Amino acid sequence: MLYLLVKPEGMSVETFRAECLRHCEMSHDVPGLHKYEVRLIAEQPTDTHVPFFDIGHVDAIGECWFENEAAYARYLASDIRKAWFEHGKTFIGQLKPFRTAPVGGNDTAG
Repeated sequence: MLYLLVKPEGMSVETFRAECLRHCEMSHDVPGLHKYEVRLIAEQPTDTHVPFFDIGHVDAIGECWFENEAAYARYLASDIRKAWFEHGKTFIGQLKPFRTAPVGGNDTAG
């Protein structure tokens, strides 16, 4: 899973970063979740080699990895994941999720 994240209006960058770090630390206890990472946006370059399209301001990108569909199902059913999402509501103002799939034959759910 890939998430484009926007901090709530009025939240400082420092508070958002601290909550992102806390959210990462909390992810270690979520069943079925192989890896979770948040990358803060350092800049949004416009000098691309293909046409650029504007998606608006993004503060961070979150990524969740799952070893397989069974792990993803455990993740979805977990009460710990639900509590983790409740924490997300406290510092994520908006998000855009994407469920991704590998280009090759790898069966890792993303």
